[in-house]
Amino acid sequence: MPDKLKSARLKIDVLDRRIAALLARRFALVVPLKSLKKHITDRPRERQVLANAAAAGEKIYAPATRAVFTEIIRQSKKLQR
Repeated sequence: MPDKLKSARLKIDVLDRRIAALLARRFALVVPLKSLKKHITDRPRERQVLANAAAAGEKIYAPATRAVFTEIIRQSKKLQR
């Protein structure tokens, strides 16, 4: 495997571990919110989360970021059921 590819993959692996750890922290925060909410789905909040996520990154990646956060929201709601 070329050195550039190996180096890039190692950097991706480091980021993936950080993302996974942050997701675990996020999910741990959303689970207890179930008892504070009347309904699991809150469309205005979901739109705000997606807008915040898309705005936080580079514009070219906004659609991909929205797609990832859509899944994060879906999994968060699943954990609250």
